[in-house]
Amino acid sequence: MSKKIVELKSKKKVELREMTLDEVDYCNDIAVMKYKGGELSHIEGLSKTRTAWLRRGIKGGDFKNYKTDTNGYPNDSVLKQLDEEDKNELVQLVQEYQTMGE
Repeated sequence: MSKKIVELKSKKKVELREMTLDEVDYCNDIAVMKYKGGELSHIEGLSKTRTAWLRRGIKGGDFKNYKTDTNGYPNDSVLKQLDEEDKNELVQLVQEYQTMGE
């Protein structure tokens, strides 16, 4: 995939990275659906899932002092620069970017 930069509603620009299939599978497998009486009761792990998508899907952007860990993923200090609205918008953009064909 080519370089992808998105602009959030907050005007922050974020560069997305192409994730491996293993990374996508990891993120998809975090959330756990709980059933009661054959009906969906609730979903656990939504915050962990969102953080995993963001950590693996962000490559750079308008962040102060952008740093990565030893795996090349953005540090907590980077993710903490995003408010809840930015995170919710961005996780959807990261997921959409992973499903685009070449």
